[in-house]
Amino acid sequence: MNSKKSARGTGGIRSFPGTALLLFLLLCLTAGFQPPAMADARPRVAITILHVNDTHGHILPGIVKTVDPEWPVGGAAWLAQMIEDERAKNPKGTLLLSGGDMFQGTPVSNVFRGAPVTEIMNALAFDAMAIGNHEFDWGMDTLWRLRTAARTPWLAANIVDGQGKALPGVKPWIITERKGIRIAVIGITTPETVWTTNPRNVAGLAFREPWDVLPAIIREVRSQGAQLVVVLSHCGLDADRKMAGEVAGIDVIVGGHSHTAVVDPVVVGKTVIVQAGCYGQYLGVLELSVDPESGRIEHFTDRKELKVVYSGPKDSFDPAIAGIVASYDDRIRDRFAAVIGSTEVDLKRYSRGESNLGNLIADAMRDTAKADIALMNSGGIRTDIPRGAVTLEQLYTLLPFDNVLVSMDLTGRQLLQILEESARGLHGILQISGLRVTADLTRPTGQRIVGVEIGGRPLAAEKMYRVVTNDFLAAGGDEFTGFREGNNVAYGDDIRDVAAAYLKKHSPVRPRIEGRIEVRGI
Repeated sequence: MNSKKSARGTGGIRSFPGTALLLFLLLCLTAGFQPPAMADARPRVAITILHVNDTHGHILPGIVKTVDPEWPVGGAAWLAQMIEDERAKNPKGTLLLSGGDMFQGTPVSNVFRGAPVTEIMNALAFDAMAIGNHEFDWGMDTLWRLRTAARTPWLAANIVDGQGKALPGVKPWIITERKGIRIAVIGITTPETVWTTNPRNVAGLAFREPWDVLPAIIREVRSQGAQLVVVLSHCGLDADRKMAGEVAGIDVIVGGHSHTAVVDPVVVGKTVIVQAGCYGQYLGVLELSVDPESGRIEHFTDRKELKVVYSGPKDSFDPAIAGIVASYDDRIRDRFAAVIGSTEVDLKRYSRGESNLGNLIADAMRDTAKADIALMNSGGIRTDIPRGAVTLEQLYTLLPFDNVLVSMDLTGRQLLQILEESARGLHGILQISGLRVTADLTRPTGQRIVGVEIGGRPLAAEKMYRVVTNDFLAAGGDEFTGFREGNNVAYGDDIRDVAAAYLKKHSPVRPRIEGRIEVRGI
């Protein structure tokens, strides 16, 4: 038995006499030859990046049909338990990052101006957060209060004031270390912020293009020993793809803004791109195997990087975080549980054309303002509402921004300019009441509106129309600068109050698609 083992185990060497074998090995070493087994013997370092984005104040669980039609998902307490479980697998090698837009969006967060989310993030010890565009929605004073209360570093490398200085208390980047690997995290905020929050809230600030600022920063962090470069981006998946293609030296982009559930990471060149949907429904878990000498990512999670945050009765949760949520929710629960109306159909959004929910809101605006026309931005309609009773909490989640009605006089020519801007679809098509619009997207920009009827008659270029919108659009939000040309401007009621009163008056509602918006060439 021993002789057979010896012959099988040395069969490739036995023909060499001892001296010849020694000479062969010396020649191999002199030539720099290294057997494959030795080349792969270098240790790899396991780094885990946990990430969320665009929570928008959603710290309570609920049914989300697009994620799971039967089981509740989301909720800060369940998300926290998942974070702790994942951290425990790699306690010294884990980063927890936020892609921004964490606060604005639900009654429990809005009423307390983001305090519940800040307290939760502090308890979970986030390592960094990119500033999102909606962090500016409550104005600069509230932003500074949130920043002061946060123990998480806020990052934004491309926001400067009129003197070219960074925002006070906000860092462009940080360098941290995990298992001996120095990791740079650079924050980037979408330049669209000048249009996607109320423009008044960011007056005097400049939002530079990511590809203009990143190369110099990457050189700087590399010079300071960063082996791994992570861009924490609140720019959206398309912009992240462009960033990865145009800027060398980015290892990972942890994204936000577009609410994209990137189940399998996107790879552009040598850059891995991830994003975890929205509303705390997913936790991103990106596991990296890093060469400690070069900082090169040898392997990464390339499939099913997102984990659904299930929050059913048998799913585990963090009691301490649940206590934080309850301490705020208990104070408003009775008020926001009140039923304000009902719907006989599912109320659904659609940003690329007409929606029954958009029709309902625009009708409520026009009815209240006694206007000829109502125009509502699709991006201001934030959730769907299922058939049945409608609560005040659902309404606040549907219309979370503190917008008010603004009425003005516009000529037909000015109105056509606004509708042409809508047809570009950069921020979603406007939802309408009081008119019918036909758009042909195969035509050149600026010539896409091929038909407009108001009250059954064609739009008259020089006629004056009374138009109601909201203060976000009236200030030029979403790049609709045409509203700034309106005359006889009058401010009205809070849009949520308007919608609530309309629901109470007309319930049960049953809005439908009526052909108000016809879009050709999609």
